[in-house]
Amino acid sequence: MLSHSASTKPVISRRHCYLLLASSVMTYLLIVMGGVVCVTGSGGGCPDWPGCYGNIIPPMQTASLIEFLHRLVAGLAFALIIGAAIVSWRKSSAIRWVSWPTMLAVVLLLVVSAFGAAAVLHGLPPGLAAIDLGLALIVLALVLTATVMAFAHRADPSLVGGLSDRHAFARLTFWTLGAIYLVLVSGVLVAGKGSLTRCLGWPMWRELAMDLPGWPQAVRRLLAVMASLLIVVAVVQAWRTQRRHKGILVVATALGFLFLVEITLGALMLVVDVTIFMLVIYVATAAALWAMMVVLAVMAGLASASSLADSA
Repeated sequence: MLSHSASTKPVISRRHCYLLLASSVMTYLLIVMGGVVCVTGSGGGCPDWPGCYGNIIPPMQTASLIEFLHRLVAGLAFALIIGAAIVSWRKSSAIRWVSWPTMLAVVLLLVVSAFGAAAVLHGLPPGLAAIDLGLALIVLALVLTATVMAFAHRADPSLVGGLSDRHAFARLTFWTLGAIYLVLVSGVLVAGKGSLTRCLGWPMWRELAMDLPGWPQAVRRLLAVMASLLIVVAVVQAWRTQRRHKGILVVATALGFLFLVEITLGALMLVVDVTIFMLVIYVATAAALWAMMVVLAVMAGLASASSLADSA
């Protein structure tokens, strides 16, 4: 429950906010680079870990450079998230929605890193690969939540508490967020070996030859239809019910645009020759769609809690 209090609250500095923002951006890039490794088949570019062919510097081969860049981004993301967690704990431990998400993100990122090392050295079965992707998406959600809350507390230091789902729009965004999560993670479970379906992205609305046949694909397509409808409804409802919240309108509009780009690319790749550039944009847009939905859900929950506090 969010309310306003006259008690002394820690003031979040501008540097703290931007450290969290940088952590969010780098975590997003980490997920995108994981997708790029997948769509380019560069997972074997560095067959050992943490080095690459026994060296710190990788050989000048495309696959090796892509995998090395993925590891470099992972290291930078980890360092930024640890820094943000330390600063949040030392400076803003009383603001739980800023400090606790970053601490949990550090723990989960350690697990993701362990999965990454296992994937390089031994490979991961679909179930563990799905957990790996799911945890990475949760890490991004946690860091983004802390970032949005930090900027909100900096704008209004009297804010206390967290998020609320008491209002219909907030509940809608939370359900939409969950549906998108299931669509993105389930791709790993229904993909055949070497299929693009295992990479981050929206379903391409057609069963690829190497994917698992039958009901798994049908279930995922049904999930995608439901998630698509929820996204459309969320964007429409934002413009119908959230006119007072300009930030929500901006984020909802961006969400609708990203969704349109994602499904357009998916349809286009069924009828034209697919290029690496298209696949990279496809992965980057899917990750951005997830990130934007997280931001929208947090902002909606914050607005719901605030309105309930004002009416109390």
